[in-house]
Amino acid sequence: MKKTAAYLIVAALFGTSAVYAQDQTYDTRSLALGGTGVAISNTRNAAFLNPAALAEQQDRFAWELPIISARLVDEKNLQSDVDSLKTTANGLTAALTNFRNAQATLQANPTVANVTAAQASATAAGTALNKFNSSISVVGGKALTGGALAGTMLAIPSKRFAFALTLDARVELGAQFNYAAADQATVLNLSTALTACGAASTATAATVCQAAASGVGTNGTISGLQSQLVARGVVAKDLGITMAHRFDSLANTDIGITPKFTQLRTYDVVSSAQSGNGITSSSASSENTRSIFNFDIGVAKSLAKSGDADVKAGLVVKDVLSHTVKTVLNNDITIKPRATAGVGYTSKLLSYGMDLDLLSNKPMITGFGSQSQFLRLGAEFDAWRWAQVRVGYRHDMKGNYKNLPSVGLGFSPFGLHMDVSYAAAGQTEKAASVQLGLNF
Repeated sequence: MKKTAAYLIVAALFGTSAVYAQDQTYDTRSLALGGTGVAISNTRNAAFLNPAALAEQQDRFAWELPIISARLVDEKNLQSDVDSLKTTANGLTAALTNFRNAQATLQANPTVANVTAAQASATAAGTALNKFNSSISVVGGKALTGGALAGTMLAIPSKRFAFALTLDARVELGAQFNYAAADQATVLNLSTALTACGAASTATAATVCQAAASGVGTNGTISGLQSQLVARGVVAKDLGITMAHRFDSLANTDIGITPKFTQLRTYDVVSSAQSGNGITSSSASSENTRSIFNFDIGVAKSLAKSGDADVKAGLVVKDVLSHTVKTVLNNDITIKPRATAGVGYTSKLLSYGMDLDLLSNKPMITGFGSQSQFLRLGAEFDAWRWAQVRVGYRHDMKGNYKNLPSVGLGFSPFGLHMDVSYAAAGQTEKAASVQLGLNF
């Protein structure tokens, strides 16, 4: 069971095109708004963005079921290159297996026909080896990150005592190809030996081809190949309880807190670069489990109000307590505080927001991805609470991630609602989310 879980998680990276990473925007509305929401969140997403915002909402309650979100960040197009590597790796394994079998037949019965068959299979294996070598050189040093979330939330807003309960499971993943320089000589030596086998005379073929076969391992693998595909990730199951209150004594400032209980299951697995079927776990020791406690805290305040128009400001610190979890291979999964400030304008028809990360955010999975510090912009047109059109834009102040535009639609007749959103930066980063629920 554990072996299967590890395989499925890593297969998500190499088998699909939509899997969550440095940008931890979960809910559908916020994704469409470029990730904004510290100042302009509503009942349906305040627990994710700023717990204090629940104290200023007027809706009676919201129940979101389900919330589904997915993201893939592939800065150097590793996913496409890995697909090519898998194809050439499978072809090489089959060709080397055929050559090894033909050579074994030749050694047992050195007839002219068996010599011809062994030399033909050696030539085919040499061709497959060259294709594999071209593929392996392209993916060296490349990495991708991704992830997904599925969850539910129940929120009851109130100025006196607001409450929300969130339950979700999320996956954070990283994958990288590590190319070993020593493999250049290994591949060259095998290629030379296969060529020599294919060109040998009938009298010497058995000896020359046997030398080539010594470079082929069992199951058609290259003996001594060191290059590896590495995958590291964490499955987090979260239970969060949000509480918020408006403090009249603090100039009507809203303050909220979300204690969170999380079970982390980390995975750290490797596979030979010639493993054409992707990364699989060979034993249950590829995973590790740990439970942690953390909390988010936020403040929000109305700066100016006129009729239904409101200018707001907010500040939130997520994951206040730092944690470092070791994988079974002694690599780090790190959780660090993330602080974001936001300002916004809301009315019955329009909402605008701008959020800025106050800290440089490090990747959760150490060794994959780069630091970020996002500036986010978003706007929403709400057609009398029946339909919503949203646009957004995200910019990385560090310059490590491409600018990310986003769009979204919402439909909310009679208290029911469905939100969908999509964001893309060419083929480098893609994200999508859908959310259903009740809001009365």
